[in-house]
Parts: sequence; structure tokens; C-alpha cells
Amino acid sequence: MFLRARPNLGFFTVAIAGICVVAVLIFGGIYAYLWSEGVLESEQDQIQKLTAAIIPDNSTVLDRTGVKIGEYFSYYHIQIPYESIPRPMINALLAVEDRKFFEHAGVNWTSIGRAFVSVATSGHLKQGGSTITMQLVKNYLLTREKKISRKLREIILSYYVEKNLSKERILELYLNTMYMGHGAYGVGAASMVYYGKPLSELSLAEMSLLAGLFKAPSAYDPHKNPTAAIKRQQVVLNAMVAANLASPEEIAAAKKARLEFKPWTPINETVAPFFIAWIRTEVERLLNENEMVLNDRGYKISTTLDRKIQELANKSVLAHSAPLEALQTRVNLHRKKKTTERIEAALFATDVRTGAILSMVGGRNFQESQFNRTISSKRSPGSSFKPVLYSLALEKGMTWADLVYVSPVDVGGFRPKNHVGDEMTEVTLIKALAKSINTPVVSLAQKYGIKTVIERAQRMGVTSPMNLETGIAIGGFSATMLDVDSIYRTIANDGKQSAAFAITKIEDRDGKVLYQFDPTVATHVQVFSPEIATLLRSGLQAVLTNGTGGAISHMAPYAAGKTGTSDDSRDNWFAGFTKELVVTTWVGGDGHSSLGDGASGASLALPIWAQFLTDSMAAGFLATPWTTPESLVSVTIDPDYGSPADVGIPALFFKNKVPQKSQAADDMKTLKQGNGSYRELKLGE
Repeated sequence: MFLRARPNLGFFTVAIAGICVVAVLIFGGIYAYLWSEGVLESEQDQIQKLTAAIIPDNSTVLDRTGVKIGEYFSYYHIQIPYESIPRPMINALLAVEDRKFFEHAGVNWTSIGRAFVSVATSGHLKQGGSTITMQLVKNYLLTREKKISRKLREIILSYYVEKNLSKERILELYLNTMYMGHGAYGVGAASMVYYGKPLSELSLAEMSLLAGLFKAPSAYDPHKNPTAAIKRQQVVLNAMVAANLASPEEIAAAKKARLEFKPWTPINETVAPFFIAWIRTEVERLLNENEMVLNDRGYKISTTLDRKIQELANKSVLAHSAPLEALQTRVNLHRKKKTTERIEAALFATDVRTGAILSMVGGRNFQESQFNRTISSKRSPGSSFKPVLYSLALEKGMTWADLVYVSPVDVGGFRPKNHVGDEMTEVTLIKALAKSINTPVVSLAQKYGIKTVIERAQRMGVTSPMNLETGIAIGGFSATMLDVDSIYRTIANDGKQSAAFAITKIEDRDGKVLYQFDPTVATHVQVFSPEIATLLRSGLQAVLTNGTGGAISHMAPYAAGKTGTSDDSRDNWFAGFTKELVVTTWVGGDGHSSLGDGASGASLALPIWAQFLTDSMAAGFLATPWTTPESLVSVTIDPDYGSPADVGIPALFFKNKVPQKSQAADDMKTLKQGNGSYRELKLGE
């Protein structure tokens, strides 16, 4: 009889207990490691970052017709909703990055298995096996370090993302936020950076190249490595056939297509760079948020700028760069200072009736100098300021036929000179304006009072400070181009002054209106009557027909304006208008140097103004001929004596102030032949 051996229960108990302890230690160690690496952290906050994610989008600036002319961004994005992303773009991405995207729950275990085999065989994580969801998680929520713990965290978060977001939303986030090289984030931005056109206009060949960039955007950047980019594109196209996401015929055609990569120049630097830079500060001012950051907020800023008019303005300034460069060379040769003088030009145009800013060229080259001379520069307006004085003279009863003296003037040591010489003679008021004679204007300023002149200028829109000095009469103060524009727009707009403006609406990315310009509440000040404005306009036409603007006399039926030249030709202007546009041009040195003999508003600023207006008309911006109110009548007068003449200067008069032929005029003509003056005749009586 055999006895059955009884098991040693104590040994098994100890063994099991030991195994449990080891297991606890192992799993505890693993848990501690995973916790220390953040793998087991709460996923709720992390997932919230994606579920509530707002895709960055450039804030865009639009012209008056809704065409994009600028954008603000920290990183270049163009947000495209999922439903607007072309299907071939999505198919190309899925074929090369994640063919099972619509089938898995965030993780493709076959790919993960290959990744772990890679680790086991090489000791390094050479391939990640990531799905699109996992790539999005890594890009948005994690680092890019190649560690097992980071991969585990990526897997866990990807499952949660798939539970909280739709497949379409995941693709939308991925296609709009992933870096695609050359400073572009998302396929919308990449389309503009590499092809210079919107994603919706791309072919399959072009989109397949973009799909290839996700793997290594810098390595496959077609601007830097076109050969590598094309090879990668072929891989994508082959993958599309293998995944049955495109027909062989479509792929064959795409492989043969010739791709053209366009160098990318940000739109901010091409259309209206000075305007776009200035608009940023205006948006901040209007929204009263000095610290606000427009970049990437997706704001839509509608402006008054007309892209076609702006392009003509750019062309006009550029066309005169060569002579200005030559002038710059001459000026610097004669300068004693070692610093180089920069000769610049600027052009500013507004709508006569509304004050809407239509174009702004703040300098000859934005890349070389970002200083905006239309808004920020303060220069002497010279004789372009004189219409302010003439508006007072006409309003107080003077007519264009009235005689004014051309003689030396000394006001407390201020002795203005005339370009025509200090002759002891008389001329009509209209000739004094047309020929830009200084001393009669100074005499008018003394007659009406400098304070009255300043008040009139301010009512016409001049905001720059003006001192109580006689030199104000001939532009002896510092003004902006905006000041000069406002003077001429008041005249052009029947004596009514209104502030210039550029922004009509600001909307956030959801279409909520943050600001809207209301023309009904804009300030409109009637400075003087429409009749006085029309009289002034006729005087400024005479500048073209019989004065310093004679080079464009053929424009007088539909244009009027005035030259302006400050002391030593430091500032050279031409400001004028048609029925539709007010245009101001300026040429000068940034260092306020004299531009030398021969430099003037007529020789430097007027040619730019004339070309811009001529090109504008040719482009369809028709200048309408002037019309005369019934209360006024046109009379051709002798420019020296003011009496009606067959040949002379056409000028407008109130019907009850039409000049008559007089004996005095005949006497003056007689004296003129003997080099005398009417003043001498009167003294001899």
C-alpha cells in the first residue's frame, strides 16, 4: 500500500506570493514610468484643445470690390473648410499617408506593429506607423521626440480624438494646420506659396505634389528641391492607383503634366504695401485695442482702395524713378554732408464726393524704405496752399479781374520773392494764381489776417499745426499730403469738407461686424458756397491753360490744379482734381536738401500727376468735362489789365460782377509799352 505524497502548500503559497510581488513591482514600475512620462495623464484637457481648436487664419484686407490686397499673419495660413477642399486633394493625402483612415479608430495596428519590429531589430524608432489622427495629435498636443512613452501617449489620445471628433473634422484640422514648407501651414497656404493660385484652381498633378510634402516639407520643397519634389509626387500618384483613388488614365495624365512653380512674393509687398501697413494701425485705432494682434484672427477688413487705380498709381511713380535717380546722384554730388540724400516721390488719391482713399503710394520702393510719406511725412506745401487765400478773397467780393500789385513785401523781416521778379507792376488776381506770384498773396494775408487764414485752412481740413506767421500764406509750415488733399477736395466737392477714410467694415472670422463706416453720420462741413468753389476751380484751370501747369493745358476741360515749390525746391508738389478724383503728388529729399536749380513742382511732381490721370482715363476712369452754374458766366479777360479781351484767360464771374472795358485798362496798356505802371499814372494825376 502506497501513501500519496501531500503537496507542499507552503511552497506554492510562497511562490505565488513571490510572483505577485514581482508582478506588482513590474507593473508598478511600468505604471510609475508611464506616469512619469505623462502617458497616463488625464486626457480631457488635451482633447479639449482639439475639440475646441480654432484653425488659424490670416486676417485679410480687401479692396473696394472685395478683392484681396493684403493679409496679416504670424504663420502663413489660408483656412479652407472641409467641404471646400477638393476631393482629389483628400484622396492624394489618404493614398500616401493613411489609406485606412475612414476604417480605423485612430490607430492602424498593422503599421504600429511594423514600427515596434523596427525598434526591436534596430533599437531605434525609425518609422512611426502613425495614422493621420496620430500625426494631428503629435502636431497639436505632443512633442516630436522619438520615445516609446510619447508613442503610447499618442495612441491613447488618438482613440479619444476619434471619439470626440468626426473624421471630416480631423481631416479639416490636418489639412489646414500641418507645416508644408516655405513658411506655409496647410494646403491653402501651400497652394499660394508654390503655385501662386488658390487650391480650388489646382490640377491633380499639382495637388498630388502638395500631398507629398507632408512627409518631409523641407526636403521636398519644390522651390529648393524641384527634382526631389517631382519624385515624391510620382510616389503619391502611384499610391493613388494602388489605393484605387484615381483611375490609371487620370494618373497617366497627371504624371505627364508640366508643373510650374512661381516664386512667392507676399501680396502685402506687391499691390499697396504702404496702404496695408497703415491699415493695421487704423484697425487698432478703430477697435480701440492698441495691443490687439490681427495676425491669424481671420478678420476681414474691407477698405476703399481701388486696386486698378492703385496699380496705375504704382506705375506712374515707377515710370519716373530713372530721372529721380539721376537727380539723386546730382544732389549728392553737391552735398557737403557724408550722408546720402534719398530723393523720394509719393502719390495720394481720394474720391471727390466721399473722401474715400482710392490709392496710396508712400514712396518709390517699399522694400528699401517703409516710411509712408503720404501720411507720416510733414513737408512745406509751398504754393499748393495758396487756394486757401484765394477762397477768402473771392468770398469777400474780389473777382478774377481785380488788380493786385507785384512788388517787394517786407513783413517783420519776411521778404517773399517772386519767380517772375520783383516788378513794380500790376496783374489780375487770376494771373497771380496762375503764375504763382507770391507777394500778392502775402498782401491778401495781411489784409484778412493770418488768424483768419489759419481758421479757413482748418475748416478745409488741415490738421497740422500752424503758427501765427505771415509765411503761412505761401505754405510756410509743415503739412501732410492728407492736409493738401483735403484742401483740394473741399474745392472739388462744391466747398464741402469731409474727412478722408479708408476702412468701411471690419468683420471677425464668423462674420460678426466689429466696425462699420456710416456715411450718414460722417461730418460734412460747408466751408464756402458751391459758387465760390466753382470760381476757385476756374482759377485752378487757368494754372493749366496760362500758368505753371501749362505742360498739361490740354487737360483743363476736365482737370484743375496747382503747383507748389518750397524754398530751394526742397518740396515739389502738384495737387489737383477732376470731377471724380483728387490727386496729390510730391517729390523731395528725405533729408530736406535743396534739389537745385530747375527743380520745381512743375518739373518733378506734375509729370507723375499727369501720367496717372492720363492712364486712369485710358483705363476707363473717365474725367467728366466741367459744367458752369447758371449764376456764373465765363469771360475771357486780359491777364494784365482785367478787361474783356479776345485773347486772354477764361475766368468765371458772378453775373453782376462781369468785368467791363474801361479807360483805365487802355491807360495801363499805353503805360506798359513805356515800361510804366498804373500806379505811376495815378500818382501823376
